[in-house]
Amino acid sequence: MNALFARNEGIQRAVAGTGYTSRARAHRYGFLLALLLLQLVAGTHAQISRGDQIRAAFLYNFTKFIEWPSNSFTDVNAAIVIGVLGDSSLAAALTAVVRDRKVNGRPITVRAVQNAEEAASTHELFVSATEISRWAQIQAAIETRPVVTVGESPAFARNGGTINFIVQDDKLRFEINMTAAERSGVKISAQLQKLAAAVERVP
Repeated sequence: MNALFARNEGIQRAVAGTGYTSRARAHRYGFLLALLLLQLVAGTHAQISRGDQIRAAFLYNFTKFIEWPSNSFTDVNAAIVIGVLGDSSLAAALTAVVRDRKVNGRPITVRAVQNAEEAASTHELFVSATEISRWAQIQAAIETRPVVTVGESPAFARNGGTINFIVQDDKLRFEINMTAAERSGVKISAQLQKLAAAVERVP
């Protein structure tokens, strides 16, 4: 517990030093604290790696800062579907993270994705680096669908992905391709954009 408080204080200092307004600081602090708490919860599952815990926490928190078109859901109670192309260990970690949680009143469902049809039925799609060749075949079929694609390959965002994980100073960060987001019809909040390592418009 002392470790939790110590890490919590570190987050507060980091947020205070950004120069953001108090409201923006609150959003940033809430995002980072949620990541911390989710990592601690996921850490109780010995079979889940720390890397999977962190990526799963990010994927869950992204859904809080994204607005999908209303017609991408069958009704007001329909679940937010997060698909995973490859990387079954991450899918297991993500399932543990989202269990019994809701975003804007919607439950969250995690699904393994194998093809374009399954990808098109998701709201957020993680593409493992090992599946980048298969992703190239799926991308054209869903690029105008309201699907936020999240990758972890060096050129993922530059090649039309929405969000891409990158490593900076040994820490996991992310970059956002706003052109891809707008093309798919989703809205990414200004708060999430401020948390990104880079926000670009890439055709």
